[in-house]
Amino acid sequence: MARPANHLRDGAVAALRTLTAQHGAKEGAKLAREQFPDVPAGTWGRWRQMAVGNVAGADAHALNSLAAEVRRNIPTPEQLTADPVPATRRALDFWAMLDELEHDARLMRDFALAHGADGTVKVRVPFALRDAHRMRCDLIRLALAQAEAAWSVERAQSFFDAVVQAVGEESPECQRRIMQRLHRVQGEAAARGF
Repeated sequence: MARPANHLRDGAVAALRTLTAQHGAKEGAKLAREQFPDVPAGTWGRWRQMAVGNVAGADAHALNSLAAEVRRNIPTPEQLTADPVPATRRALDFWAMLDELEHDARLMRDFALAHGADGTVKVRVPFALRDAHRMRCDLIRLALAQAEAAWSVERAQSFFDAVVQAVGEESPECQRRIMQRLHRVQGEAAARGF
C-alpha cells in the first residue's frame, strides 16, 4: 500500500516556487526551508527538486546569463574614445570590476593557505582554495571573452573601412550617401540609448 502524501508538500512547493522567483534559487530555497523546519532533509530535497529543480544548475544558468549581459555592455574601444553617448555612460567599468574580483580571489586564496615559520605552505581551508581557483578561472574566461569581442570589433572596423574606401574609389557620391546613412543610423541608436 502506498504511503499517503505529506500534507505540507503543496504549501512547501508553492513557497519554494514563490520565494525562488523573488530572491533567487539559493536564497529563496533557504527562506522556504526556514518556513518548514520540521520536514526531514531527504523529503525537503525531493520537494525542492520538484519545485525548482537543481539549485546549483539554476545558479549556474544565472551566472551564465550575467556573463552574457556583461559582455553585451562592454563598450568598444571606439565608444571609449568617442563623445559619450547614453550607452557608454551606462556601461560597466569592466576592467575596474575585473581587478576587484581578482583582488577578492587573491584574498580568498591567502585565507585558504597557512604559511609556516619555516616557509612551508599548507592548505588550511581546502574549499576556500578550490573556490579561489574557480574564481580565477572564471575571471580568465571573462577576460578572454572580452578580448575576443574587442578583436572582433577591430576586424569588423577594418573590413568596414576597406569597403567604404573601395566604394569611394569607384564612386565618391555613393560613398557620401553610405556615410550619411550610417551616421543617421548611429544617431538614431544614440537617441534610443544603445
